[in-house]
Amino acid sequence: MNETLVVKPVATKRDRRRFQRFPWSVYSDDRNWVPPILAQERALLGWGTHPFFEHARCATFLAERDGRVVGRIAVLINDIHNAKYDERRGFFGFFECIDDSAVVHALLHAGESWLRNQGMTSIRGPVNPSLNYTCGLLVEGFDRPPCVFMTYNPPYYADLIDSC
Repeated sequence: MNETLVVKPVATKRDRRRFQRFPWSVYSDDRNWVPPILAQERALLGWGTHPFFEHARCATFLAERDGRVVGRIAVLINDIHNAKYDERRGFFGFFECIDDSAVVHALLHAGESWLRNQGMTSIRGPVNPSLNYTCGLLVEGFDRPPCVFMTYNPPYYADLIDSC
């Protein structure tokens, strides 16, 4: 069976719901995962009111295989950061993915393309949505639940992202 991988922008309410609900499939057997507060996550993605988006832009993408979500990513431009540090840097975050390098490569490629089209020359992440919130990857301590403002992810994320 030939499964086709497609990365598409989040464009509808249904896409947003699928974007937000996807982590439940990644962490279904992980007793240490703490789900996000969905209303807060919507605001942090720019799908609601949040002061961050007075000076920032965001695009979100879903990776699908034969209609089933297998990954997600948000890419962000923080105009205040870029002005302060004299950069043209974009960020990625809200990253979730099955353990498949093709999926992470496709997601990051889509994000990088969007950022390049916005005039950015580099990318950093993960940040959710900026360095003032949660950022980075958990690389050890997967046997314990996360603390407040601590990221949590499957052990394979660091290797997948490093492969890019």
